[in-house]
Amino acid sequence: MELSRPAAVPAPRANVSELPHNEQSQLTLQLESLQTEKREALTKIVSLEAETKQLKEQLAEHVRSGSNPSGKAAPIAVQSSAQKADSESELPFTKAVLALALKAGRLNAQLQRQTELDIPELQYLDEGDWLHFAKEADLDSDIGVRKALAEIRKQAKDRFATIAMQAFGDFMKASGGQPPLSLDQLRSHFPDSVDSSLLNRYQLVPAPVGTQLGSPVILSEKSPVDLEYDTEFKIGPTGWSSVGIGMGYLHKIK
Repeated sequence: MELSRPAAVPAPRANVSELPHNEQSQLTLQLESLQTEKREALTKIVSLEAETKQLKEQLAEHVRSGSNPSGKAAPIAVQSSAQKADSESELPFTKAVLALALKAGRLNAQLQRQTELDIPELQYLDEGDWLHFAKEADLDSDIGVRKALAEIRKQAKDRFATIAMQAFGDFMKASGGQPPLSLDQLRSHFPDSVDSSLLNRYQLVPAPVGTQLGSPVILSEKSPVDLEYDTEFKIGPTGWSSVGIGMGYLHKIK
């Protein structure tokens, strides 16, 4: 939260000692009052900045944790002097953010309970991604949850596709334009964050006719985890495509 600080108190235009005594006293009182207000404002700004930092940290921790041992979304406890003084004075924006964080926590908790819907590509998402997809998610129905988790997985696979495309392109350059013959030939071109559990979800297959991803052989996802709502990714050295129920995407990079 960026907060503007009060402007410095301007200096009197005339020498106070040259003014009549009653005017000197009045100006002195005004100056002392302004200085007091300035100190109080600065103190309040520091307090608000500290509370804002605490709220951001608790929001991030809540979305990371997803759920507590009982399986229910863990509430965010925000302790601030303003809330203690008057709970009704809580800003609508703060209420909306906290409600969205709780909803993202519920969505993440669903994934923890349904581990068959988890994929290692989710490591590339952050709290902001979960908040984004939780905003419009329908968490009161099984279909709504499945659709929301499918969108989250697609976003995660989009992030991985960028990494895989770069690794594929590096291999093609090193091999003089020759495509890889096995997945093992590509492994050394991936960063350390891509472990075997992730890369083994993909296989090399001949590029379908009309596919323009820069190679006659491409990486293809072996099997989406939700065959009704998921998307299937195919990745080459110049782009990637994803196809799902009722939708299709082509990301052309080069």
